[in-house]
Amino acid sequence: TCVGGQTANNLAPKLSKWNVRILGTEGENVDRAEDRVKFSSLLDSLGIPQPKWAKFSSIDDAKKFAETIGYPVIVRPSYVLGGSVMKVAWNDRQLEDFLKRAAKVTREFPVTVSKFVGGAMEVEVDGVCDGANVVIGAIIEHLEQAGIHSGDATMIIPSQHLSSYHIATLNDYSRKIARALKIVGPFNIQYLVKGHEVSVIECNLRASRSMPFVSKVKGINLMDYSARALLNLGIEDADEVKVSHVGVKAPQFSFMQIDGADPILGVEMKSTGEAACLGDNFYEALVKASIAVGSKAPTNPRWNVFVSVGTDMRKAEIEPLVRQLLWLGCNIYCTPGTAAYFKERGLNVKVLNKVSDKVEPNVLTYIVNRRIDLVINIPEPKSVEEIETVMEDEYAIRRKAVEMGIQVVTVPSVLEQLIKGVSHVKEFEAKSLQEYHKTSEMKPAT
Repeated sequence: TCVGGQTANNLAPKLSKWNVRILGTEGENVDRAEDRVKFSSLLDSLGIPQPKWAKFSSIDDAKKFAETIGYPVIVRPSYVLGGSVMKVAWNDRQLEDFLKRAAKVTREFPVTVSKFVGGAMEVEVDGVCDGANVVIGAIIEHLEQAGIHSGDATMIIPSQHLSSYHIATLNDYSRKIARALKIVGPFNIQYLVKGHEVSVIECNLRASRSMPFVSKVKGINLMDYSARALLNLGIEDADEVKVSHVGVKAPQFSFMQIDGADPILGVEMKSTGEAACLGDNFYEALVKASIAVGSKAPTNPRWNVFVSVGTDMRKAEIEPLVRQLLWLGCNIYCTPGTAAYFKERGLNVKVLNKVSDKVEPNVLTYIVNRRIDLVINIPEPKSVEEIETVMEDEYAIRRKAVEMGIQVVTVPSVLEQLIKGVSHVKEFEAKSLQEYHKTSEMKPAT
């Protein structure tokens, strides 16, 4: 069941109750990982940090908890895939709505509410355990901040920003969790890293979507290790393979083909595919992967870029990127509020009226006439779930841009790194996997 995805994984506890022999982790331990309450209790017993959480029997109690720890909070159902029904609530009304929806989908399993940690890096660990020994396949860094579903994230191997302390902690926590759950076979653990603290999001006792990527980058076959564990042939404890190259996996989206789809990324998965590329360094791998999925960077000075950002805090965050685009020679267009903010800071931006103003020059007209090459739209996070009311204008902009084949960026960190990548990487060569893996070697754990 550990190589059949979430559906097969969900069957393991039920099959165990019928005394069906399962190759791999016992159904009881699968349940301990999938059940949010049981897994959180396990982490507490191991002394491993996690965001503050609680299970509730009433919506009123959940609201009181959210008010105590402070919004935003995340609603997490058990036994779901792709972040289904998982939502970030920014107020009481949203929390009540999301709890009711989650309860309908996972009636027999608990729903927990936990603190949403903003501004954190998300990291994953893919590995294999035979019940005692653990092979760490890779520590995977997400380019996007936490809050974007792992299936929609740009993944980097090896990590570019983690300290030796972080890596040692991730290895330690992963081994403790794997042994406590008596995992037999592949596993994936997702973490948050913020400052000095490493905390756990969740653990999946199955092969993850990133395992083929790990195997390609590292030059090892994690499924071979998994098979040995499942057949009780044993594996040796080992840390991740050290490699001199870098791999980047980028998500592929199909917003154009899905009527009405909004290209806002969040905790629920939206990508329909992915592409992975290797490079001699991070920027080379990023540029290759971006080309593979059709993402573009504004290398042409004549690019017209439309920028619309929600709060002043978000505007301050994106200001360096806007300055970078202006330095490249791009024309920057903004809605009146965003334009006023940047003009006060000496940036030469042009004004386009909002969709609802119905006054020219209007952003929608520019998009329809393809006078915009790139849309950067970062809405107020607490309003993402209120698109039909507060966010009608911005949804109309994003959707029309998608329909016109114009790239939409809602996570600026990716574009910022891609621009740096294009300026760093003027040309690159294609290499075989064998050439990249010449220096790879599995190291025993220390």
